[in-house]
Amino acid sequence: MNHPELAERSHVHLRAVARGSAGTLLGAVVSTVAGFALVLVVTRSVSTETAGRFFTASAVFLIALAVSGLGTDTGLARFVLRTGSRGAVRALVRTASVPVVVVALAIAAVVAVVSPDARWLVWALPLAALSDLALAVIRAHALFRATVLIDRVARPAIQLLLVTLAVATAGSGAAIATAWAAGYAASALLSLRALRRVLARPPVPLDGAGDDVAPRVFWRFTWPRAAARVAQIAIQKSDIVIVAWLLSPADAALYAVATRFVVFGQLANQAVSTVVQPRFTMILAGSGESGASDESGGSGGDRALLDRVFAVTTGWSILSAWPIYLCVAAAPAGYLGWFGDGYDSVESRAVAVVMCCGMLAAVASGPVDTLLLMTGRSGRSLANTLVALAIDVALCLVLVPRVGIAGAAVAWVVAVVVRCILATVQLRADIGLALPVRTLLGAAALPVGCILLPLGALQFAFDLAPVTWLLSSGLVGAGYLAVAWRLREPLAIDLFVAGLRGHGKQVVTT
Repeated sequence: MNHPELAERSHVHLRAVARGSAGTLLGAVVSTVAGFALVLVVTRSVSTETAGRFFTASAVFLIALAVSGLGTDTGLARFVLRTGSRGAVRALVRTASVPVVVVALAIAAVVAVVSPDARWLVWALPLAALSDLALAVIRAHALFRATVLIDRVARPAIQLLLVTLAVATAGSGAAIATAWAAGYAASALLSLRALRRVLARPPVPLDGAGDDVAPRVFWRFTWPRAAARVAQIAIQKSDIVIVAWLLSPADAALYAVATRFVVFGQLANQAVSTVVQPRFTMILAGSGESGASDESGGSGGDRALLDRVFAVTTGWSILSAWPIYLCVAAAPAGYLGWFGDGYDSVESRAVAVVMCCGMLAAVASGPVDTLLLMTGRSGRSLANTLVALAIDVALCLVLVPRVGIAGAAVAWVVAVVVRCILATVQLRADIGLALPVRTLLGAAALPVGCILLPLGALQFAFDLAPVTWLLSSGLVGAGYLAVAWRLREPLAIDLFVAGLRGHGKQVVTT
């Protein structure tokens, strides 16, 4: 492939990613703000004991939801566009939905018995699982608006509203938990309605789309992802549960608040990685990189196109997520002060800084797990995630009793970094993925120079309070955006803007 052809094909995919990412990122901002506001409402309205029990119960709920999903979102993303008819898509939905609902009902019954604090949440577990499944089917069609509007905007807003009302009227942990869970009931209704509209449309399959996908083929690919998803959400949430178990619910509340900012950058990163997932599928399907049912994949394919899309999207992730983490790392006390004096301590500041360092590394690795999955290597993704989970739990058990909540942060960061390294090495060995070192350095230098250094200097000089930290972050952020715009071409921001303006055609072939 010559250079002009590579540039044109990569631009088509990158503009499509930009269109989807912009909407997803906007939804991520709304979701993050609503989630942050919900934590503020809870921490400033109830005791740390009650807040810790709620955060622990919601962590248990999210782990249970990950188990219930059975990894079907990745299976659907891989197979929906590879089918040849609408009937085949409907069959896939049936194949995925029945086990999901059955498992969700069973897990809800078990959790209600073994976790008293979570019993006020689990009634919504089957509804949440159905909502996630419906949105996964829609995303598998390379359609992301429903996920943005329902999962990123409507549900968090409804949860914030209902939890605020619960705090104002009752103030009990049971009322707060029930109100939070009710948001999933609303999202289920909206998601199923959106899915019905999508399934009524004629399909737009990839070039070379084949026959119907047999249930055994679907589940042979999906079951490792189910286990990996459980392990992944366990890595994200089990540290809160372990802290509550080894220390106290109050310590769990302190840890949850100190790590709450992580989701800000994660959603910005996921806004890109979620949208690029079907793009990887299109590139790999067009190049014959992997089959629909095996783990080995082909050895040929368009490496240059894949490398280009991976490098640019990784740069976009750094540019969007790193500023958030660097704002917290530069002045952790300013961030923690928003939750009240009881949540700002030496331990919580250490947790915030350690988590920042880990997330900087995770974002810089790019969507390696997404690409690993789209090449058909769900077994390796599972192994990587299980290794990371074992490291996280083992280090938590060793470090938390000795150094407190900071030990949980160290354990989490080590686990996440190891998982990213494993996926990167495997992709390098298996498909020859070229690491975008120049892209990483160029994208990383900008937020470090425009965010970390000036904000750190302001913190050193003035010891920023919560309000002045927020204002200072906004000030350096404005300067960051101005410099980024000046460097829009070398950073490929011009491609992102072109995608937002609708330049380039939306394609499903490569």
